[in-house]
Amino acid sequence: MIRHSASVAAGLLALGVLAAAQQPPPPQQPIFRAGTDLVRVDVTATVRGDEPVADLDLSDFELTEDDVPQVIETMKFVRVDGARTTDLNEPLEIRSREHALLEAARDDVRLFGIFLDDYHIDKRPEITLPLRAAVSSFINLLGPNDLAVIMEPLESLRDLKYTRSKSDLLARVQKFEGRRGETFPLKSVAEEAQMSQRNWMELRAGVTLSALGALATQMGGLREGRKSILFFSQGPPVRPGSPNDVVMKEAMEAANRGNVTIHVIDPRPLGSVGFGGDDILRRIAYDTGGRAIVSTNDPEHHLKSVMADASAYYLVGYTPTRRDNDGKFHEIKVRVKRRGVRVTARRGYWAASEKEMTAAAEAAATPVNAALTTALAAVADSSASTRAVSVWTGVSKGEGDRTRLTYTWEATPGLPAADRPVRLEVVPVDEAGKETMPAQVIGGGPGELPMMARFEWPAGRQRLRLTSMTAAGETLDRWIQTQAVPDLSKSELVLSTPRFLRARTMIELRAIEANPSPAPTATMRFGPTERVLVDVDYATTDGGVPVMKVDLLNARGDVLRALDAPPPADGRLRLPLPVSSLANSTYILRITATAGEHSAEQWVAFRVAR
Repeated sequence: MIRHSASVAAGLLALGVLAAAQQPPPPQQPIFRAGTDLVRVDVTATVRGDEPVADLDLSDFELTEDDVPQVIETMKFVRVDGARTTDLNEPLEIRSREHALLEAARDDVRLFGIFLDDYHIDKRPEITLPLRAAVSSFINLLGPNDLAVIMEPLESLRDLKYTRSKSDLLARVQKFEGRRGETFPLKSVAEEAQMSQRNWMELRAGVTLSALGALATQMGGLREGRKSILFFSQGPPVRPGSPNDVVMKEAMEAANRGNVTIHVIDPRPLGSVGFGGDDILRRIAYDTGGRAIVSTNDPEHHLKSVMADASAYYLVGYTPTRRDNDGKFHEIKVRVKRRGVRVTARRGYWAASEKEMTAAAEAAATPVNAALTTALAAVADSSASTRAVSVWTGVSKGEGDRTRLTYTWEATPGLPAADRPVRLEVVPVDEAGKETMPAQVIGGGPGELPMMARFEWPAGRQRLRLTSMTAAGETLDRWIQTQAVPDLSKSELVLSTPRFLRARTMIELRAIEANPSPAPTATMRFGPTERVLVDVDYATTDGGVPVMKVDLLNARGDVLRALDAPPPADGRLRLPLPVSSLANSTYILRITATAGEHSAEQWVAFRVAR
């Protein structure tokens, strides 16, 4: 059976950083805990017409676990409408995968997964066209602060794109076609393997259910509040007691652990489904507290109710009377005493086992290497940028009590000539967008100067407006960036942010060596034939020269070897990076400086890729 275990693992990495580093992830921990921890359940309470009830209090709820009454200790009514409620000056556009996952953790963000099960949807126009219309109508209901992702069975979690761009989502939906019962054309090597099996239809059902579980696992790990998956499918075939029955149970377990509601939408029109033909879909919805939108000619109306469910709900919490951590499923039933109120909640949760609790405690006791995490996050963000330019920021000691910030950039490869930026304007602004210092323009075309922008600021937070422009002076992109400025004035020994200097030819290398202040590259990905130098500036209060040591580490932080570094001089260390001798992977440079009793350290990540 083809499974999504690798995809699941990739999705569970904290902010995707270690996934980018090609390292095995830690196991996913369930959202709900037994023992002394509070169990939280999100509850939808509506009256006729699916109108939310917003005035319930703690005494209105009754809850049982395994038919044993529980004492509800906390209750919170959550209402979100897709509008940003804080950080109103920050742009909403998603810049990278890591940015999307950070945004998904916000309380004022509604999070939706749209799963298009092409394996189990007919290609016929009477199915395809209404389905596209229904999905598009839901996308158009999204607010500016909402996040959504579209997934199909063969997609890896690594390739999913959480976005706020309705145009991107709608464009993908308009291209969607079902492939139920079709064997050609094949989309991947995995499908070739399916065709070599007699039970390829059963294999495809397993792929769909495994992928659905993977998406539920990933979304469940993003935050504790409500998450919603819209599962568009005519239903994968699942026989009781078959291997796919086990896969389906695992997917439902993942959804319940992660507090993920799965709404099912059957695109077949009213009257076209025989008795029991949608049982699997109804079971998925029932097991996860979702809606079963089946046997209808108006799915768009019901999808408005799905949006309403995600916009207003109660989050109730209780401490189970059962004290053991048994790793079993525990059924939850919630009711409201007020007459006429319809209540929807998930059926239960899987408690952690003693083994899982012990592993979680050990992981929590393990100190986090902040320098390693930050370095990996920087290289991941650099490679995942969706803008027309990649911007590099360097920090070093400035004059007096000031800190110097240096900026440079490179155009994203593969852009058409008309959309290729040649200049980047960088200007400090205040909260109202008013310029606080003169703008600096960084050239990007042949011979254009300057190649860097520099500002000196006191410690604190600064705001920058960045604008990328074409050769004709047209604006390609404009965004606001908040910059944290550290206080380096009181440090006895300071190391600057390491700078990568990349040369593709010997002529470029000679030009770098002859330039007293060469512009660093904004990328952190290098080919084995490139020549790369690393510059690090140092500053000491007594003017002395520190002892410098450079170690090459893997993405786990293990030391691979020490690099030969020439003696630093004139406030700078420069050393060659041996990319030609490194395999494809992510690496860390740990640069350590020691001067008497004082020391300083810089960690910077880079990738080697052929």
